[in-house]
Amino acid sequence: MLIDELKDKSILLWGFGAEGQGVLRFLKKRGLDKKVCIYNDKETNVPEEFKSYPAYSGDALENLLTNTDVIIKSPGVSKYKDEIISAQKQGVKVTSSTDLVLSEIRYKYPKRKIIAVSGSKGKSTSVSALYHIMSKQGYKVALGGNIGRPLIELLDEDFDYLVAEISSYQASDLSVSPHIAMFTNLYYVHSAWHLSHENYCRDKLHLVAHQGEGDVCFVNARNPELMKYAAEIKNKNIRFYDAKDSFHAEGKKLYYKEEEVLDINNLKLCGDHNLDNLAGVFSILTELGADIKQAAKDMSSFEPLAHRLQNVSTKKGVTFINDSISTAPEAALGAMKSFDDNMVVISGGEENTQDYSEYAKYVENNPKVKMVITLYQCGPKIAAKIREIVDRRDFSLVEAESLEEAVNLAYYCLQKQGGGKVLFSPTSPSFGFYKNFMERGQHFIDIVGKLDV
Repeated sequence: MLIDELKDKSILLWGFGAEGQGVLRFLKKRGLDKKVCIYNDKETNVPEEFKSYPAYSGDALENLLTNTDVIIKSPGVSKYKDEIISAQKQGVKVTSSTDLVLSEIRYKYPKRKIIAVSGSKGKSTSVSALYHIMSKQGYKVALGGNIGRPLIELLDEDFDYLVAEISSYQASDLSVSPHIAMFTNLYYVHSAWHLSHENYCRDKLHLVAHQGEGDVCFVNARNPELMKYAAEIKNKNIRFYDAKDSFHAEGKKLYYKEEEVLDINNLKLCGDHNLDNLAGVFSILTELGADIKQAAKDMSSFEPLAHRLQNVSTKKGVTFINDSISTAPEAALGAMKSFDDNMVVISGGEENTQDYSEYAKYVENNPKVKMVITLYQCGPKIAAKIREIVDRRDFSLVEAESLEEAVNLAYYCLQKQGGGKVLFSPTSPSFGFYKNFMERGQHFIDIVGKLDV
């Protein structure tokens, strides 16, 4: 849907967080805010600058929809909601900030290129690294989407390339696709919003449903679930990375075919799995005609993102690693594989119907994992799987009552081992316990900061 099509329409903004507020500011700037209503599922405090707009919550939705031409929904509003489906049947147009921006660029800014990255894990690091290198090499580039600024805030700015992190929520009902897309992987996550894992995977790959001639899609050949669903991608210009004839990771190095490109030991970025992400990033850079040797040098100044294998501090030989972004067992597994030290792993969060078999098998087969401490709603499930699989005399399992207790137990354990790493890798979402993974990660950092040195 194009922005001009919103003129004189009765618009319902469903969801009024940062993205919803950004949309309303944009509509106001364009003079398209005369018939705007705000709706949230739960009552929320509307900032002072928006007090002049009618705002509703709860049971008001049914009446609002009878007088609505267009719903601009926030990412958290599932397209599978009965109310959304019913509204569409009644002729209400449903769109999103992401679709508006991508449509506008595709049809009104033909010289601009959209580069979008999606996947279960690794999106933020991938787009940040890509943006960093492109900026270093003089590309006129903007970064936004599911990371940083909402895309609609960037639309009126001056750029030639838009690098966007796109979630499955944002990709699920797009009417246009990016010029260049990259998929990092697919794991079992977000099933509640999508109703099923199958929907989740197909919604994620809907990002490229409208790609055409000249558009490119890069797919991680090492991720089995992604490869299974990638077979459904209709774009003939699909390319695979993390394969021997392309950019691929081996050990702690990134290669192009047989040529070494970079060594992760020379980067500030840690986590061997990030080389898989960089294989995709460097594939995109090659498509753009960037200087790959210079790109490898540019990565040396790339600062890792917070809450992603973030080195918090070291006390009495114990290093604390904040990996709060981890919302799948596979993410914790990748994190554990990134370290050779003795370690204690702290995991647990909201129940998300995850399978912890591979997580437990890795713990069983890695004597460096001295203890796993489980927490919160899915803690008992993780603990049960570990009891079923792990049978090591040098290993301990603890079900803790709080993150504070978990950190202190981990610290004490590793001091007795002569040092090591405390890895906070939750494996599941934070909702119900924290507002988001950032608040969760900051709580971990705060607890570590109060420990005795």
